Amino acid sequence: MSAPAALRRGWCPSVARPMPSGDGLLVRLNLPADSVPPALLHAIAFCARRFGNGLVDLTRRGNLQLRGLSEATMPGLVEALSSFDGVASPHEPESLRDVMMSPLSGLDPKAICDVRPIVRALRERLASEGSLRALPAKFCFTVEDGGDFGLEHVAADIRFKARRDSTDISFMVALGGHEGQAKPIGACTPASVPQIAVPLALAFLELRGTSEDAPRRMADLLKRVETETFLRSAGLGSRLSRYPEMAEGASSPLLREPAQPIGVILGGENDPAYCGLAVPFGQMTAGQLDDLASHTEAFDGEVRLTPWRVIFVANKSAIKALDTKFELEASGFITRLPDARLNIAACPGKPACVRGTVSPREDALLLGPVALGLRLSSPGRVIGIHISGCAKGCARSAVTKATLVGREGRYDLVIDGVAGDPPLREGLTVQEAKIILEQLEKKFHAESRT
Repeated sequence: MSAPAALRRGWCPSVARPMPSGDGLLVRLNLPADSVPPALLHAIAFCARRFGNGLVDLTRRGNLQLRGLSEATMPGLVEALSSFDGVASPHEPESLRDVMMSPLSGLDPKAICDVRPIVRALRERLASEGSLRALPAKFCFTVEDGGDFGLEHVAADIRFKARRDSTDISFMVALGGHEGQAKPIGACTPASVPQIAVPLALAFLELRGTSEDAPRRMADLLKRVETETFLRSAGLGSRLSRYPEMAEGASSPLLREPAQPIGVILGGENDPAYCGLAVPFGQMTAGQLDDLASHTEAFDGEVRLTPWRVIFVANKSAIKALDTKFELEASGFITRLPDARLNIAACPGKPACVRGTVSPREDALLLGPVALGLRLSSPGRVIGIHISGCAKGCARSAVTKATLVGREGRYDLVIDGVAGDPPLREGLTVQEAKIILEQLEKKFHAESRT
């Protein structure tokens, strides 16, 4: 179930269209799909301090957001950003930049291919098609390299995933939802990814219509329109080939949340080492961002942002990766497991959000131990508890074992659902919720052992 219509904004914050929030205006920066240069990170940290409240969010789509801006400081931010290479122009539609790729592409030795050139070509092709400016703001393309760190859990609209058949490389194409939900429609060559993506997006626009209740995502459209009807509208014909996974009766892949890539990850003999740094609840200070940039610069590293609220710093040696781990842990990044904060998804809540009547991130610290237990009772899941300031559920759209939804200063409890689902219990204090969740944890563990 998605967020209730009354709570849905229908657009994403951007430099061109900042979003009002409880702590001022919110702006999302569209950054390069691959690495982010240290100089750009320093520049963003400067902007966060100079024009905002000094807080920077790492979003679920691997972008950075600045908080606490105002009408008075926005002109200065726009002027500053215009001088930075790598930040999208304020006049470029957000939907044309929402192409996500495997975050370690070009570095992951287990990847089937390097998708960075494909993503660059796709972005250029999307930007050249004026009709696609009408795509909803959250419309998303994913391009995966088939390596260790994929985007299976991302609810994309048009998905491309590398596969190898003997010596040939092709891309599986699927529509709507995460990998376990998406409908496979065929395969294409690496070079034809942009040429396949555009007619699929145009068909979406044609079939969704222009009414107020027009579908905003591909998965919703395919509930109204047969897949074959959609493909006829796209007119791809023989440009897509079938592959074994599309055989009648083939089961969908078992979707598991990605393992948390925290700490030092050693590569092969000639491959770089990585350090995975988790950003607690997806938020850091400008000072932390400066520390990240300075350390990466000093050690000749490379920064990759991810949709898991994790930052990869790729180093040329294991020793430098270890130095990264120890130095940036002192800056407040999470660099080792276990850490209870990693088992909870929590939005800012009040006072940062105008809809929030609770403080999810403060309450998350109290619920950390029980979140770990609920996560362990849910095989394949990383998050045990989702704490949402309201029924919109911004911090997490996936089903969670336990979801606490803020309402009038208290919490409603949803089990095995999302924030907008009907609650099992209502009007709980955080202490009452903790007692109930501890009881449920014991029950779920007992059931999992039988």
